[in-house]
Amino acid sequence: MSAPTSPDLPLAGLRVIDLGSYISGPCAAVLLAEMGADVVKVEPPAGDPFRKWESGGLNATFVAFNRGKRSVVLDLKTGEGRTRLLDLVRIADVLVENFRPGVMDRLGIGWDALRAVRPELVHCSISGFGSSGPYAAMPAFDGVALGYSGLAGLLLDPEDPRLRGPALADAITGHSAAFAVLAALHARHRTGRGEHLEISMLGALVHFLHSAVAKNVVEGRDETPYLRPRSSQAYVWATRDGRQVLVHLSSPPKFWEGLCAATGRPDLATDERFATRPDRQRHYEVLRAELAPVFAERDRDDWLQALQAHGVPCAPVNAVSEALRDPQLAHLGIIDVLDEPGLGPMPQIRPPALFGGAALPAVARAPYLGEHTEEVLRG
Repeated sequence: MSAPTSPDLPLAGLRVIDLGSYISGPCAAVLLAEMGADVVKVEPPAGDPFRKWESGGLNATFVAFNRGKRSVVLDLKTGEGRTRLLDLVRIADVLVENFRPGVMDRLGIGWDALRAVRPELVHCSISGFGSSGPYAAMPAFDGVALGYSGLAGLLLDPEDPRLRGPALADAITGHSAAFAVLAALHARHRTGRGEHLEISMLGALVHFLHSAVAKNVVEGRDETPYLRPRSSQAYVWATRDGRQVLVHLSSPPKFWEGLCAATGRPDLATDERFATRPDRQRHYEVLRAELAPVFAERDRDDWLQALQAHGVPCAPVNAVSEALRDPQLAHLGIIDVLDEPGLGPMPQIRPPALFGGAALPAVARAPYLGEHTEEVLRG
């Protein structure tokens, strides 16, 4: 099963089986692959449905969550396919899957069957709501988990309630699962025993909402979409060129004073409505409206230069394409692009942690369906 990996990589020598599809399971596995684990993606004959999500083949969405893996085709509905899988499990450290609860047991490859052949295995099961409880049998996708967890309510504009942005629920769950896998592997060093982990999307998202949960429990109030920006004094203003500038004042008075100076509005510093941070929080919308026409008078980059000259924490509201061209991101060395023969440009995405001051090597491209079946099963 093992592919050659650099002994310098943090997870070199770790053997992972990825039975996941779509995002949450593959996301957890790709995070392990980025750190050097040998990840074998076991797919049905038709492949992970995400292979056909957009353009087919190695489309962008599939590539994002399956880099650095080897693809093996096994039909787990057949006895031969299950036998082959258990052969791989015998020499694996981790198995990640995001089947609906009960599917693994019905296939005859549930936790009892897996630990019978590999007691040291860490088996990570990802589901929408967990394997028990009133919602266990409900289908769950990213949007469903966003709604039940309360996270959607913090992201939606009450005046225009439409879902926006990336698949946060899937990605957050994948990161939570990878973290739990590493914790279980660490425990295995002490006990010598494997573990069956259960990660629910609902649990992962509510866990992610540390601050909102604390506000409700400690203060008895629900966080709303604009409560945190108002509290932290974070604003977005449109500029003359149709772009936006984000300003985050936080609590130090010097940042508020710098904003007044940069915008040429020293009068605001003596305005009783904005005298203190609590005053500015209460009159958040008033201040936002007061400075909107000021920011509309100049282009974004002019404003960034002026704000930075006065020490105001600020940023452009970048498109992803702009972020990828940013010189600081380039300096960090965690993302670049490689021209793959016959495929064109492919992203090289590395973990954001620097080891010894340097980024880890990028993993290989995502695999074609069944590209490594013979190689892995022969090994």
